[in-house]
Amino acid sequence: MKKLFLLLISTTFLVASSLPIESIVKIHTSTSTADYKYPWQTSKIFRYVGSGAIIDGNRILTSAHVVSGAKFLEVQKENDPKKYIANVKYISHQADLAIVEVQDAGFFKGTKPLKLNENVKPRDEITVLGYPLGGQSISTTTGVISRIEYTSYVWSAEQLLAIQVDAAINSGNSGGPAIDKNGDIVGISMMSLKNASNISYIVPSVIINTFLTDVEDGKVDGFGEDGLSVNFIRNDSVKEYFGLQDGSGILITKVDYGVKDFKENDILLEIDGKAVANDGTIESQFGRVNASLLMHKKQIGDTLNIKVLRDKKIVSFTHTIERLSPLIVYEFEKEPRYCIFGGLAFTPLTKNYISAISDKASGINMLFYKKGKTEDFDEPVVWMQTIFPHNVNRGYWSGAFVVETVNGVKVKNFKHFIQLIDNLDTQFVVIETMENQKIILNVKEARESYNDLKRIYYLNSDRRVD
Repeated sequence: MKKLFLLLISTTFLVASSLPIESIVKIHTSTSTADYKYPWQTSKIFRYVGSGAIIDGNRILTSAHVVSGAKFLEVQKENDPKKYIANVKYISHQADLAIVEVQDAGFFKGTKPLKLNENVKPRDEITVLGYPLGGQSISTTTGVISRIEYTSYVWSAEQLLAIQVDAAINSGNSGGPAIDKNGDIVGISMMSLKNASNISYIVPSVIINTFLTDVEDGKVDGFGEDGLSVNFIRNDSVKEYFGLQDGSGILITKVDYGVKDFKENDILLEIDGKAVANDGTIESQFGRVNASLLMHKKQIGDTLNIKVLRDKKIVSFTHTIERLSPLIVYEFEKEPRYCIFGGLAFTPLTKNYISAISDKASGINMLFYKKGKTEDFDEPVVWMQTIFPHNVNRGYWSGAFVVETVNGVKVKNFKHFIQLIDNLDTQFVVIETMENQKIILNVKEARESYNDLKRIYYLNSDRRVD
């Protein structure tokens, strides 16, 4: 099985004196990782090292996974024993990118900001720079660009443009730049293919530039998401059925809640004048790549000129780029939410929680396969596996069941669930799940039980809502 992994430590190589070593930074991160399986427990502290590159404006460009959740951050230059206190200014978990600032402007004395170069192609030579664990000097490896294509970023699971390189990138190069023969950044190291020889990936400068433009207004809006499910068109019967004459285009099979302009059974023909092929690709400076590149080069709120075939007629419209979140999200840099009621624990259904209870993930995934948000349902709530045994909840067990109703009222999201629980004015509460499990508790006893639970299990609170 092919596996991609993030790069946080590295092996060392001899560095050439002509390389811009004064522009490469070692990043020391102390971070905490929340436990989504037991969210009431204190987060664990970790320390690790990553890399970064100095760019214009006294900014350090690095990977999001190097600095995500940082409680304390320090940076260090080559041949300088001093560490400088830093902070994360902007972070894009989608693109696995971050901007780090240094409080002491003296850190940048003697450094030179690197430029970014988007004009790359397969077989271009590159050099990857970064800092290793177990050594103090910069490591460097050389190679060529093997491919430029869309892939899933391991940190965010987002599909974005990536550059595959054959340079030996090892753990610890994360956030370090890949540079061309002129010393310009063509990408930032992010992940490698495990159990494969020299197959690694960098975030390309075209994605980096979208991120840098995004933060010019002081906030991170993110990359656009169209909310469309599509089928490639490779069968002549499909083309004949929809009246597709020239053979180009892809079929839109599902439109998520909140998506405007598009309709199910539209055939997407063009985006900004670029023809969309039957495999969902367009011609670009990088060769044929996923048509999403046209959206990912723009900002939230920008527009795309769209041409579709609808009911066998050509329809053109302007589509405003939005960022739509899925029904089940992955949370970054958040303390997990929870609620304890009658010794039973409840939490929003996130990808973090699914990962934490991997043994139960298949059942949950089946329940929500291809399901999305609706007008009255935008966040599932889970009855967690962990139960705090008490007389009030004797006989209950949970297989990470998904809550459907509280006293017959359908649960819209976690805050709505809390509201329903807090406003109970009946003797008993009936909580039903999608798996046809039913909880019946005496409301007064369930509320009063927390005093015992707090003492017995050393709980600090019965909830974290935000």
